This record gives sequence, structure tokens and C-alpha cells, in this order.
Amino acid sequence: MAAPLRDRPLTDVEFERLRLILSTFRDGSGQVLVRSTGKSMPGFRDFERATAVVCGGETAEDKGIFDVLVPTSGWLPYGISCKMTVVQPAVNSSSFMELSNSAKKFADEFRRLDIDWTRDPAAAGLATVRLVTSWHRALAGEVDLEGSRFFVLSHDRQWRTFQVLVFPLDLELADPLREVMWCVEGRASPSSIAGYIDVDGRRHRLWQLFPNSGGQLKYYPPLGWADWISPPFRLEQPPVRTLQERAQDYFPGLWRS
Repeated sequence: MAAPLRDRPLTDVEFERLRLILSTFRDGSGQVLVRSTGKSMPGFRDFERATAVVCGGETAEDKGIFDVLVPTSGWLPYGISCKMTVVQPAVNSSSFMELSNSAKKFADEFRRLDIDWTRDPAAAGLATVRLVTSWHRALAGEVDLEGSRFFVLSHDRQWRTFQVLVFPLDLELADPLREVMWCVEGRASPSSIAGYIDVDGRRHRLWQLFPNSGGQLKYYPPLGWADWISPPFRLEQPPVRTLQERAQDYFPGLWRS
């Protein structure tokens, strides 16, 4: 049986369910407070839980590799790694994911391989991609890695328009050894490692790692690599309820004025 995101896009019914579940977090319960409007929006945990409901999976509720695991009949569950991001400029023709912020793990790996990233960004870039890939491969036998996916919820800066995108879990669609051009970047002194690829004659930054600034690893997969991209959509506006109002609604016989 074809499974959502693993084998196919969301059906129209599943897509509408996702949109409506995400909309419920605009009632004041969402993780994100948009300062310009003072209203709540769904955050990353909200997105994970909505995805689990729509795909028939379960949320991990921890910092594991996959945010949602979806059981399958007679086979391993597949994983969904959920990401939220601001939509990228149209000229980039890419999405964006922050894959890790573990500075220590990257520093330990460079130390183990005796790599000075400021002098040998190619070796450091290759080691970075292979390290993250090894975290996925460590779950082989527990999770169907081939069927697992990245699921991205993007939004504009005003939180008005949304879109979901599905990408393969494979981080070596562009060979980090032969197809990625690595360099160090930073004005005064090297502050990041960047990996560039050629996309239809255009120089595109695919990777960016900040070893000395929180260990942020940023990944900008081209839109052409997506398995599926939804149409843009907007969320509905449910009635906004305060915590007190919700408690009164849920427990009318217990609440005392």
C-alpha cells in the first residue's frame, strides 16, 4: 500500500487535513507568537504533531533523528524529519533546512580526522556530510531509511502564505567529494565552511557550516530535488481563546468564578 510522503504526495484529503490542523494553532495555542500581529502560529512541534496525525505516525517528542515514525504493515517504519523555515528568495530556487547545531560533534570529528577546517575546507566539508549521513545509517535495521523523507513547512516572513515540500533523506545527491566546491567564508576571518554546486550553470550554495558559532549546519537543496511541492496555501483563522477561556470550556463543572 502506497504510504504518504514515502511513496506519494499527500492526497487532497490529507493535504486539507494538514492545513486545518495547522490552522488550529492560530487559536492562541501555537508555539510561535508573530510580533507584528500579536497572534499565534504553529511552531516546529506543532508541525511534527500535525504530520503524525495526517500520516498515521507517532511523534518522537525528543531530539532524535526523525520527528515522526510511521508504522507499515510487515516492514520497518519509515521516518519523517520535519523542518520549518522562511521561504527562500525566488532567485535561489531552493529550500532550506538547519540539519544540526551540535558544534561539539563537528569539532570532535575534525579532531579525530586531524582536520583544520580553516585550511582544508574540502576535507572538513566531506567529513561533515558523511558524519550527518552516519547518524542516519546508524538506524538501519530499525527504520526504513530509503523510504524516509525530509518534510519542510515554509512560510513567508509575514506568516501569510505556506507551502510544504518533500525531499529525499539522501544528503549526497551532489557528491560532496567530486561535485561540491568547498571554501571558507567570512570577512575578517574565516567563520564558515561553504559548499557550492553548479545548478544549470548557476553557482548555488548547497552547504554552510558555522564551526565556531553554535555548529549550525545549513542545507539548501534545490527545488528540483524535491519529490513533491504543494501549492501555496493559507491557514484558517479559528476563534482565539485565552488559556482561561479554554479551561472554562473544557471543565465547566469544575471552574469556579
